[in-house]
Amino acid sequence: MTMTRIAKFTAAGLLLVTVATTQAQTTTTASIDKNTTVKYLGTQDDVILFNVSVENPGGNKFSVIVSDNEGNQIFQQVYNDRKFDKRFRLPKSETGKLTFVVRNFKDASDDVHSFEVSDKVIEDVVVTAVK
Repeated sequence: MTMTRIAKFTAAGLLLVTVATTQAQTTTTASIDKNTTVKYLGTQDDVILFNVSVENPGGNKFSVIVSDNEGNQIFQQVYNDRKFDKRFRLPKSETGKLTFVVRNFKDASDDVHSFEVSDKVIEDVVVTAVK
């Protein structure tokens, strides 16, 4: 009898939901030729996803630099793709300010995209008793 009551109580309603969300707010400073887009795509498993696209019809050299909150470079690579489209997977531990810089070597211009990344945990507890 006691075991049945415990089973009913447990089955009827101890519910604990924990939701972790990561949000990003963006600030963009771009050169006159707006040929670069950086989009926050959301999270997947333990990573934050961003997509960087660059329209580069002349095939000029450019670099993509990703820096963290303290200015440390997380990523830097030089490309010359005419149509560049790359997804960046950064660890969720990289919260705070993330900055993407696309530097055009031909005219020494920078497209700067900054994101304020924060992590939020929401916990809901619902307990229902069965008589």
